[in-house]
Amino acid sequence: MRLNVAWQIIIGTVAIQVAMVAVLLLSGITQVQQNQQEVLERTAEQQSRLLESALTHGLADGDSDMLQGLLDRLGDDSSVLYSIVLDADGRPVASVGVAPDELPTPEARVRSEAGQVEIARSIELDDHHLGTVVVGYSTEAIDQLSASLLERNVLLALGVLGLSILAAIVFALMTTRRLRLLLQGGKALEAGRLDHRVPIASRDEFGDLARTFNDMAAHLGTTQSTLQQQNQQLNRSVARLESMLGGANAILWEANPDTHEWEFVAGDTRKLLGFPSRNLGRGELRARHIHPDDLPRVREATREPGVEPKVVDYRFAHRDGQWIWLRDILSWAEDSDNRRSLRGLTLDVTAHRRATAALRESENRYQDVVNHISEVIFRTDAEGRWTLLNPAWEALTGFPVEQTLGQPMCAYVDPLDRDDAESFCSTLLEGGTHAQSEEIRLRTHDGGYRWVSIYASARFDDDGQVMATFGTMMDISDRKKAEEEIRRLAFFDELTGLPNRTLLHDRLGQALANTARTRHHGAVLFIDLDNFKDINDTLGHAVGDDLLRQVAQRMSNSVREADTLARLGGDEFVIILNDLHPDPSQAATEAEAVGRKLITLLRDPFELAGQNRHITPSIGATLFSGHSLGVEEVLKQADLAMYRAKNAGRNTVRFYDPELHRAVEARFELESELREALDQDRFTIAYQPQVEADGHVIGAELLLRWPHPQRGEIAPAEFIPVAEQTGLIVPIGRKVLRTACRQLAAWRDTAPFCELTLSVNVSARQFRHTQFVHHLREMLRETGAPPNRLKLELTESMLLEDVDTVITHIDELRTLGVEFALDDFGTGYSSLAYLKQLPLSQLKIDQSFVRDVLDDPNDAAIAQMVVNLAHTLDLDVIAEGVETAEQRAFLFGLGCRHFQGYLYGYPGDLKGLEQAVLAASAEHQKTIHQTHNNSN
Repeated sequence: MRLNVAWQIIIGTVAIQVAMVAVLLLSGITQVQQNQQEVLERTAEQQSRLLESALTHGLADGDSDMLQGLLDRLGDDSSVLYSIVLDADGRPVASVGVAPDELPTPEARVRSEAGQVEIARSIELDDHHLGTVVVGYSTEAIDQLSASLLERNVLLALGVLGLSILAAIVFALMTTRRLRLLLQGGKALEAGRLDHRVPIASRDEFGDLARTFNDMAAHLGTTQSTLQQQNQQLNRSVARLESMLGGANAILWEANPDTHEWEFVAGDTRKLLGFPSRNLGRGELRARHIHPDDLPRVREATREPGVEPKVVDYRFAHRDGQWIWLRDILSWAEDSDNRRSLRGLTLDVTAHRRATAALRESENRYQDVVNHISEVIFRTDAEGRWTLLNPAWEALTGFPVEQTLGQPMCAYVDPLDRDDAESFCSTLLEGGTHAQSEEIRLRTHDGGYRWVSIYASARFDDDGQVMATFGTMMDISDRKKAEEEIRRLAFFDELTGLPNRTLLHDRLGQALANTARTRHHGAVLFIDLDNFKDINDTLGHAVGDDLLRQVAQRMSNSVREADTLARLGGDEFVIILNDLHPDPSQAATEAEAVGRKLITLLRDPFELAGQNRHITPSIGATLFSGHSLGVEEVLKQADLAMYRAKNAGRNTVRFYDPELHRAVEARFELESELREALDQDRFTIAYQPQVEADGHVIGAELLLRWPHPQRGEIAPAEFIPVAEQTGLIVPIGRKVLRTACRQLAAWRDTAPFCELTLSVNVSARQFRHTQFVHHLREMLRETGAPPNRLKLELTESMLLEDVDTVITHIDELRTLGVEFALDDFGTGYSSLAYLKQLPLSQLKIDQSFVRDVLDDPNDAAIAQMVVNLAHTLDLDVIAEGVETAEQRAFLFGLGCRHFQGYLYGYPGDLKGLEQAVLAASAEHQKTIHQTHNNSN
């Protein structure tokens, strides 16, 4: 049975009112009865007390008449049913009315029954029990009063109930009318009549609801219009998408990532896959059509969601019985309810696959031709870097093709032909000619060279700019050897095979031109054998010629390939030294070292005619730079310097310029003192902290110091080059490494030092030493130092020569756990290809860039480049030479997080470093504690 709201309100109101009236009546009756009982008991109590006082004397005197008289007066009260006085033994002494057989006891005091109240009191005097009085009262009068009051209350409740019902009916009618109007508005809204309005204007909740409804209807009208426009645009977009997908032979879909069931599909699956979408909606149905070899790859691609889209190619069994190649481009998405979905774009790439296979076949045929041809076929980019080389390159030079690609073409040209090669490349790359040829020498992996005839042509883009070059190289070494033999006969000494005077003049002229171009110095050593005439006269010219050949052989083995050793005639030899230091004093030191090396080399006896004979040289030296002197003038100066050596006692070296000689003597004095300092262990070690961005010390760099007893502190820049040239850097470096290992072993089990790393600079000569890895391995074993806390800092110059040995040593030490950092990065000329091969853990920004990083845009750009490169190669980066907070803030903004410099600590002793570590650790713990307290 359905009741409308009006009846629900009426019935509900009546039920509530009836319940309320019933509760009120029940409560009122109960309260009246309780009040009536309390009044009766209280009245009986008061009268019994008065009666007790009056009866006390009568009982005390035993005067029964008096007691009877009192009771008779009490009996005049119509509400008293009976009264009786008992003596101490319980015998009646006086009574009025008819008492019941069983009287209440004084202990019960009051006994209530229907229509009466009885009360018993004990009468005592001076703690002596005299007797008991019992009185019974009628409740008829008060019961009649209660009944009258109850009747009045019932009538009043019925009146209130009637008024409530009337009010409920009126309220229900008013409410249902307004609800009916709201219902009509809802039905109109349901029917789509958004112009309907509810006619309620009252200032109550119904009016607010009606106004809200009307506003909603108006808003829905506006929204409906907008949605219709958007729906039209959506329909056009869907139609356009369907058209595009159909034209591209593709489908767009969305699937449940757990079941792979398609929840949305756009595109013609029948055209692409041969089946309607309903036949492929479930994931297991599609899986049946995927090639078994490709199915695991497809499932793996759809298993784990990723940030970037995934692409997977696979074979699919088309309805026509053919395998087609499909490509799924997969991505993952989440809706507002965090529900994941897998989205995909499926493309038919069968034609692309077939074209790729055909291209691969064509490429294979091309590679067969290119790989088996004897000539080198090459291609370079617009910068002259190799981008293509066939295997003939490795057969020609010994360099692997993979290692060569990306390198400049001129990097593999022999230094003597470097200028010609650079001119050849620049002319071609600048578009000066479409094609040209040249004959040059290429370096080979074994240190030699091969003559090649190179032919190259340029390819231009639409703007006329060179975009690449192509060419071939042909080995012409045999032809060049024949030409060289002809030239040797014209320019070389027949006895010793050394260049003769003619070729010497030519080479010296080239050396003068080279120094003018490079700003470096060159030197000429004029060598004359002491007392050679005596050997010639006593043993004969044949023995003298044998001596000259042996001297030439010894000196040839000690002269660099870039230098020239020539025989002028008789017992006179000349050595041209190229590419010496730009500073004259440094260049003189290098020349002096070569001269002394020759003296040592010729000190051993020569076997002549079955006898051991000693020979000593007198060596004159002179420097040259540029074209300020001619060839003859330079040779004349060296000849005069040789006579100064003979006058000085022979078997020595003298310079044409006495000042240069004094500089060389000073250098040899420093070398002597350096050897003495090494023998007496006068070197000390300083530690400079390396810190994180928050100042926490993570390690230190070990710096070598030489406190000279007379000259004071000698700068490393002064004595380290001498140690390098003399080979003393090897034992000195070993001392520093041993100090680092011992300290790491001492810290191994001591917090907070056990996590510190110690960095040690290793020179190129020290690192390339054949026993370096063995010595360091033994050092780590003996000291017990943790290898992963030792960091070796290498310089870029180390990569310029013998990079294979460097990489081999690094790989061997990395297996032990030793870390490597590239020091002074950006100041040298190392290739990024080498950098990629090296298993480094850290790059150091050189202090020369840090010093002016705030003022010099170039230094700032280099610092940014180093940081970006380190992040790209997943390397740590540290800046050295940080002296100000501004420098630190700028580098931190670039992404550098580790620092070293005076801002964080000067190089000092071990105790100072440990104190700095403890202070930084305490500050770090304090910061953590404060952060923890703030979070709580």
